[in-house]
Amino acid sequence: MKKSSRAFHRLVLLTILVLLLAFVVSCGAQETPAAPTAAAPAPNPAPTRVPAQPTSPPRVAQPTTAPAAPPTETSIPVEGAQVLRIGRGTYPASLDPQKASYVNEIEVLRLAYEGLSAVDNQGNLIPAAAESWDVSPDGTQITFHLRPNLERADGRPITAEDFVFALRRAIDPRVPGKQYTTVLYDIKGARALDALASQNPNALDPALVEQLMADYGVTAQDPQTLVVTLDKPASYWPYIASMPVTFPVDPRAVAADPDGWWKHAENHVGNGPFIIQTLDESRQITYAPNPNYWRGKPKLDRIETSYNPDQSATLQAYLDGALDINANLAPEQLTEVTNNPAVAADLIRYPAASTRAIAFNNSLRPFDDKNVRIAFSQAFDRKGYVREVLNGVGQPYTRWIPPGVPGAQPDVPGVPDTDQAAAVKTLVENGYAATDSTPENPKVDCVKLGKLKITYPDSPQNHPRYQFIARNFESVFGCPVILEPVDAIAFAELTKDVRTNPQISRQGWAQDFPHPQNWLSTYWVCGAFSKNYGYCNLQLDELLARADAAPTLEEAITLYQEAENLLLADVPAAFANYDEYIYLAKPYVIGAREHTGPGDAAWPGQYGPVWEYWVDLSRVPADYPKE
Repeated sequence: MKKSSRAFHRLVLLTILVLLLAFVVSCGAQETPAAPTAAAPAPNPAPTRVPAQPTSPPRVAQPTTAPAAPPTETSIPVEGAQVLRIGRGTYPASLDPQKASYVNEIEVLRLAYEGLSAVDNQGNLIPAAAESWDVSPDGTQITFHLRPNLERADGRPITAEDFVFALRRAIDPRVPGKQYTTVLYDIKGARALDALASQNPNALDPALVEQLMADYGVTAQDPQTLVVTLDKPASYWPYIASMPVTFPVDPRAVAADPDGWWKHAENHVGNGPFIIQTLDESRQITYAPNPNYWRGKPKLDRIETSYNPDQSATLQAYLDGALDINANLAPEQLTEVTNNPAVAADLIRYPAASTRAIAFNNSLRPFDDKNVRIAFSQAFDRKGYVREVLNGVGQPYTRWIPPGVPGAQPDVPGVPDTDQAAAVKTLVENGYAATDSTPENPKVDCVKLGKLKITYPDSPQNHPRYQFIARNFESVFGCPVILEPVDAIAFAELTKDVRTNPQISRQGWAQDFPHPQNWLSTYWVCGAFSKNYGYCNLQLDELLARADAAPTLEEAITLYQEAENLLLADVPAAFANYDEYIYLAKPYVIGAREHTGPGDAAWPGQYGPVWEYWVDLSRVPADYPKE
């Protein structure tokens, strides 16, 4: 990736201008910045150094409920405990950074660890554990310069070798249960290593694995310098450096218990702003401030995240004053909240970079037949679901990349939209016609279609949601649909393997960073998350490889858009809607409301400067924690 510094900044400014225009056109959808683009080659180009502070960020969509101006820091009371109590839904299934993949897992890890880079609430890429990085003239080598005196929470130094350990562990075929390995495919040797992951670990040739690991393009040049060597230029790779696969887990804890180390709070000796203090499985996680965090000790004395899949119980806890943030608010509760003068002003509602789908296991009958997937996409009443079930929160959508993300095509048709007469016709004309089916009265043969089962996380709010979906399909096709509620943590585990991923479910994606690479290459290439759905298209992989290596963002977006169109033509799922975030936050919580962003899939302000958040103790209720 050859680029001059002056040309680089001109292209970044041009990218921001284009995105600002897109923001205006898209009627308020959130705006997110693109990754740095490559300029034309210059004579004897010098490496590009990423500055320690970001340039002026682009504007993002604001919450529909405008926050009040926060008190000044001088008004923070000296006495009293600064405790932030957050209500959430499902407890994390894994807190191993090299294996985690769900929103509720990553939110925990981002408090306790920090990658080489970070993404802020506006989607900007900013330095984190690395204070800067250089990109070689040909774009195939990135050199990260760690901050001096970087420490773990217990005061032990963190060096480049700690990040080498994390990045090697994230691709090691002997480590089971990894979900994000494909984000590392740009690294020299990563694909060859991950290709071995499908084999029995006990049958792997140790000499071959060690040789491949030695050739893997991640090295420590010295204690402060990490070098990542890529197979080809990838201008978005510094975003990858922000992801949990890079988080510096403690090698000692991992060595002592490779599979279960993360279940014990004391083993999470990270470099993030907070320390995991307690892990009470299925109930609560508590955090204390990390006194050795490089930005300084956070202002909050404690964070308490409580988990309850019953959203009614979470709302009641918030109304009773037991929670300061309700991050488990259901769309069905929106009317109750807006009609309650005591909490209506606490509501925060803003655009989300998140898409939902009726997911199909493409390896299971009948969804191994594209015609069936088309029919079910045509059958699903997207508008009715958003209107009647989601209470108008979000918008029906037939595409994958949501509005506001670079490369989104919200005005271009995606998977087949709702047309229930066409849904029946699709099945009847493609081998699923009943014996008494006629052109005037087309009927589906339910025996030919086979058993239909929707699996979903068990909670009081989820039952009517999935009853709507089941009734929708039953009314269109005249065939019974079985509903299978399962424990929410168990559901998350089921979706991580194609052998257990449900036949029909409702799943989705919330972005890690605002770039089409994260929406397409990270998710849909063969062997990525797509493998959990039994989906693989080598033509799509080839197109995405070209997009990932494109020398400019403009060229990349053209290829990514072509790739998304190819993906949607396969109808791997019935893409259904994109989200809005709805949360409740008490007025005395300072910082969360002011730093919301389109990536906040867990709680408001989660990508903001959490280390600066505080509680105005002069405004808390009498039963607020005293210590």
